[in-house]
Amino acid sequence: MTCALEINNLYFRYNEFSLEDVTMNLHLGEQKALVGLNGSGKTTLFKLILGLLEPISGSIHVFERKAERENYWEIRKDVGFLFQSPDDQLFAPTVWEDVAFGPRNLGMSEEEVEQRVEWSLDKVGMSDFINRPVNQMSHGQAKRVALAGVIAMRPKILLLDEPFAGLDFPMVSTMVDIIQDLRNEGMSLLYTTHNRFFLENWADSIAVLHDGKLIYDGPTESALQDNSINKQTGNWDELGNRMKRHRGVA
Repeated sequence: MTCALEINNLYFRYNEFSLEDVTMNLHLGEQKALVGLNGSGKTTLFKLILGLLEPISGSIHVFERKAERENYWEIRKDVGFLFQSPDDQLFAPTVWEDVAFGPRNLGMSEEEVEQRVEWSLDKVGMSDFINRPVNQMSHGQAKRVALAGVIAMRPKILLLDEPFAGLDFPMVSTMVDIIQDLRNEGMSLLYTTHNRFFLENWADSIAVLHDGKLIYDGPTESALQDNSINKQTGNWDELGNRMKRHRGVA
């Protein structure tokens, strides 16, 4: 199976925290969940993949190209990143200008930039907002525009940091459909979540970080049957049973 992202023996340290000997793969077209308790190293790993941090040792390969300082610009063309909060991602005055920023930085003609903007906004259902100021949208609308800005670059790998955080159910449903369409077009997805529903129903495989160490990387079904892994992903069945013991909780 073709490897989209290959991480080998990755080591990184700052202050008292370290990622140690992290080895994992993301295959072409795969949808993998990256889980772990807060502070386990998920965001740090994303930053290393994107070249925002440099590993002390080990390697990261994107479609067999080693990610290193000399080619980070090329690597980032293939790897898109959606922040948990769109406020950290949107910065231009209008939706059109924000989504156009990435394609323009790739040196595309204005005609192709316009095509990319129209395509990506249509993909996320936000074409009617093309001239809207970015600070005049709901959280869910802003999240979709932020995603449009990422996919306008046509990345082959998409990193999603808690993609459904802060969204109501209809917006979650919409985002699931959008992301599933991207996957059907061949995009590989690596996403973080604390929600067991998105592990059971959305992940082909699960990678589990604990205190900077990768303690599992394999099929979803096996992961969710392992009690030691459930402690890291959250045992929602047990929480439900505990809640039901409280008066007035159904």
